[in-house]
Amino acid sequence: MIQTAIQIVAIFGMIGIGVAAGKRHWFPDDFSVHLSKLLLSVLYPALLFSAILRRYTLSSLAANWQLPVGAACILLTGWAVGWLAKRTLVRHYRAPTRRAFHFICTMNNYSFLPIMLIAGAPLGETGVAMVALSTLGSDTLMWTLGFRTFTGQRIRLRTLPKVLTRPTLLALLSAVALLAVLQGFGVGTDDLMRWPLTKTVLDTLYVYVGGGTIVTSSVVCGMCLARISPKGLLAPLQLLTAAFRMVIIPAVLLTVLILLPIDPAQRYVFSVIALMPGAMVGISLAEVYGGDTPFLSGSLLLTHLLCIFTVPLGLWVVSFFA
Repeated sequence: MIQTAIQIVAIFGMIGIGVAAGKRHWFPDDFSVHLSKLLLSVLYPALLFSAILRRYTLSSLAANWQLPVGAACILLTGWAVGWLAKRTLVRHYRAPTRRAFHFICTMNNYSFLPIMLIAGAPLGETGVAMVALSTLGSDTLMWTLGFRTFTGQRIRLRTLPKVLTRPTLLALLSAVALLAVLQGFGVGTDDLMRWPLTKTVLDTLYVYVGGGTIVTSSVVCGMCLARISPKGLLAPLQLLTAAFRMVIIPAVLLTVLILLPIDPAQRYVFSVIALMPGAMVGISLAEVYGGDTPFLSGSLLLTHLLCIFTVPLGLWVVSFFA
């Protein structure tokens, strides 16, 4: 528990750099937007692509089907709990506020924060590869059900190609396709890491390009948090949202994870994902598609602050049943 708390404090130390940059206007106002494009189009896809190729074969991918399915089920559980609360506890609020509440219950920070935390844990690179594979389910759900939850727009078949061609999903699908081709030629992951050229390429993608994901995502997150006003942070609906996102939904998920007979490493990865705060992408969606931006921003700030305490506590509880 203490080690996890130290890791989270270290992560928030990096996020603090982004907060300072945003508050002191070290960069132009739109710098975080450009940095986000670099992160989502280059750095993070490179990390996902190389992590899969360095750690998995097509057979081991198939054997770990639980990772993307489990990650999607975590988000679906948040959606179900949030839907019940939206129809009862928050039914009297405006539609944009209800949708923002439901979105925060559904979508958490399922990729960047888990990678930051797991990269320094005993799982190390193996854990990063596991989170990378899990995002195949999370990203698909984010840009289908998550998008529908936030905007209220219907999901149409003609929009699905846009989902599949997002850089992160494209990187994952490309890695899987390449593993299939390599298996057809009898080439495995060990062979790739023995050949000087392919090893150099994968090491470069993972260490030097993908390695920028953690620092860059921390700075982007900090700069986004710097723009959030703490006004109304302790309003009743803000507190209710934080309670659902950081306590109620994780409690349901951790109980299921403790009871399920699954691999301990997978249980740890799923537990970390289940304990994460709301997804920062909600701010971008609010800016593009409209919504209750003040409520959404305050809820995201509050859930990120609370995770400093709830994540170590949750992982400590799970460790008793590992």
